[in-house]
Amino acid sequence: MEERNRRGTLAAMLALPIGMAAAAEASAAAPKGKASGMDMAQRLDIIESKQAITELLYAYARANDRADEALLRSLFWPESTHKHGKFEGKSSDFVGFAFKIVSTLKYACHHITNVSVDVKGDKAFSECYYFAQHRRDRKEGGGEEDVFFQGRYLDDLERRNGVWKIIRRRGLSDYTSPPEPAQTPYADWPAGQHSEKYPSDDYYKMRQQFLGS
Repeated sequence: MEERNRRGTLAAMLALPIGMAAAAEASAAAPKGKASGMDMAQRLDIIESKQAITELLYAYARANDRADEALLRSLFWPESTHKHGKFEGKSSDFVGFAFKIVSTLKYACHHITNVSVDVKGDKAFSECYYFAQHRRDRKEGGGEEDVFFQGRYLDDLERRNGVWKIIRRRGLSDYTSPPEPAQTPYADWPAGQHSEKYPSDDYYKMRQQFLGS
């Protein structure tokens, strides 16, 4: 019985390399995924590009909320085109149009979510969702009102000299709320406890201190 067990163990050990070779051959013959044909540098470049584009989309929200026109313009290449709502033309003209709105708001808050990015070399395509609140003077006069918006941004992007920017944007407006009368005027909000616009907001001072440290 003991001799039979030793023979069985030896046979299993001899068969192991053959099984491993067969498994390796089957793996090589299996269809390869997108990432399997890329080296480490290519995969790392895609990860870094996705992060850079995500931060660009966040910066778009910050530029609107802080009414930072220079930041807003910096996110688009000079020849970038824009289609959003009734506007269709150059992104630089859209920025001018949008800035006239956000610069007069009492308060603005834009949220960017569900970011999805595809990268192919120096070109990329992204989708993200937005949700925004605008506090403004009532158009009929007499007090303030809040309006809420949601939709998506679809962007083509290009990388030039290592910098990603938008080359084409399609904005989709899926919902605009009816204006809601504000119960508390913005002027009654406690001073020093809420966000402000560029360059007064603490973001700019604290970031500069961080970068200079």
